[in-house]
Amino acid sequence: MGTIVTFPREKHAGGKQMRPSDVKTEEDQMILTRVRRENVARWVDSDDDVLIGLDIGGKPSPRLSDEECAELAKAGAGAWGHCTVIEPTDLDLYQSYMYAPLRMPEKPEVMVSYWDLNRGPAPFMEGRVMVKALCPDGIESWLVISVPVPNFHTCLNGNCWGWPKYVCDEMTVEKHHSEVVYEGKVRLSMDFSPGGVDEATVKKLKAQGTEGGNTISFAIDGGTGCLMRQGRGPVDTDPDKNYLVEWEAGMITTYMRPEDKFSRMLPDPCDTPGFWQWAIGRGGGTSGAMFKVK
Repeated sequence: MGTIVTFPREKHAGGKQMRPSDVKTEEDQMILTRVRRENVARWVDSDDDVLIGLDIGGKPSPRLSDEECAELAKAGAGAWGHCTVIEPTDLDLYQSYMYAPLRMPEKPEVMVSYWDLNRGPAPFMEGRVMVKALCPDGIESWLVISVPVPNFHTCLNGNCWGWPKYVCDEMTVEKHHSEVVYEGKVRLSMDFSPGGVDEATVKKLKAQGTEGGNTISFAIDGGTGCLMRQGRGPVDTDPDKNYLVEWEAGMITTYMRPEDKFSRMLPDPCDTPGFWQWAIGRGGGTSGAMFKVK
């Protein structure tokens, strides 16, 4: 018998909910994660179809000019990493991820991206393995199936809306070689070789962009699954929403450890066109929205 003190009550003085601007330490980040998790759970259990900014609140952010973004870049702000799209070799395995009500898209694809998101007092990296799915609302979105992260609070933060995050031993994001070490072994790596692609491929890669604003997942709701989209779908892929400090096309060699069944969807060797980018979000609106897909 006894009492375990978890988070200090004074962190919520006056009954005010913690916001991202209140985060000064890693413990603060953990508390904010708990707030976000509760907000998502409450929303999933409600009749509301949209959740804005994880219900944290806050004012719309001003849209940054090129000059303002350039100054932020000088200070090392932004996010950088790799992205590539792969044609799956095992369509039966691919089909196994099309949980009802999802269906096979017209063109099955696997997207792998890996980012150093460089945010706040708790540095953050995140990899994403995704398969494209046709949703019941007619939109093709990216179903997230594996997400390495560096700590437990960001793991919980994504688990609450159905992203299968796990905590790694080590994470490295560098231009020519990025890798995830898990249980003492490399679980995912991306080797980037600049160039070697024609102009048509460069144009296609720029049009493809990343998955931002068009990922889906199943949040657990009392033993059932609530299908939700993190963003507004392809409409969110505005090419001008980010200021690109660096962008370079090339070939990416992607490796996944054989123990992970989704690795069977990759050709061997897996060499595909992709890109390296360093981007700064321009802002100009409220925080991201989540939508129940019906």
